[in-house]
Amino acid sequence: MRPPTSRSWWPTPAGSTSPRAPTRARSTRPRTGSRASSGHNRAVRLLLGLLIAVSASLVVPAPAEAAADLPPLTQVQASSYDGKRKYGRTLEVDPGAWSPAPERIGYQWLRDGVPIPGEVGRRYRIAPADVGHRLDVAIVVGATGYADTATQLPVGRIKHRVGVRRTVRYSVRVRGHVGGADVGEFRRLAQETYDDARGWRARGVRFKRVRHGGAFTLWLAQARQVPGFSGACSAQWSCRVGRNVVINVDRWRGASPAWIRAGASLRDYRHMVVNHETGHWLGYGHASCPRRGALAPVMMQQSKGTGGCRLNPWPTERELGRR
Repeated sequence: MRPPTSRSWWPTPAGSTSPRAPTRARSTRPRTGSRASSGHNRAVRLLLGLLIAVSASLVVPAPAEAAADLPPLTQVQASSYDGKRKYGRTLEVDPGAWSPAPERIGYQWLRDGVPIPGEVGRRYRIAPADVGHRLDVAIVVGATGYADTATQLPVGRIKHRVGVRRTVRYSVRVRGHVGGADVGEFRRLAQETYDDARGWRARGVRFKRVRHGGAFTLWLAQARQVPGFSGACSAQWSCRVGRNVVINVDRWRGASPAWIRAGASLRDYRHMVVNHETGHWLGYGHASCPRRGALAPVMMQQSKGTGGCRLNPWPTERELGRR
């Protein structure tokens, strides 16, 4: 017998132009636990509605028999997954055992019950957007003479790469005239950078904004006010002086000439400059390009250029492991 194919698919009954929803799997009650199927009735209901929308254009012709009269496959061994539920890890699904053995198997990964576009394989690499959200994987099996049969495997809530090792409190202030910059947006976007699974949070540092004080102050400063923090600071760039992490409003609003020439986004520049200056506060010095074509370290002065490296707003693996 040929092994089952594994792809995104949805059978269409003979004589019909619309995909038919799969039958819910017949099974003994699945095992419970972090790595096995559980009684997840809500998920199965979601499955029957969601996959039909996702897979409507990816169909396989059904047998000539009336689809409504076909029996479902029976699941005789529960589905499970292998891998840690952490950012950067890869999960792999075991669809379980079925009777009869399926000829084709389809997968669809879901985040908070919503299909993740393009994620229709047996393996899934956990993305930054998954952190704090729930993953599940829908599984559809089919065999000649049987109705397409669905089950859903709960994976659970996704965690950061490492747990919290240190909580840092900081406040946000403004110095000088910051023009059309939205200070509320500055606060929000900076916190998003600090919370991102790709940033210093991946080193176990959690940042919490407070109204006043804290371990450091994050400033949005008028360009000509930046040298007032220290003679070593320039009106052209951002700076870090002692407990002051200073973001130059001109750079915040318009990135830098080198960044713009490279065609990188303003949002990524904002991630980079907050990560870079905060990295100085955390004790990191400047870094250089390790080799042409490599990701630039976030502690490289990328506002001025990358020396052959690729622009990068996040700490590299080497930087995350340095201290």
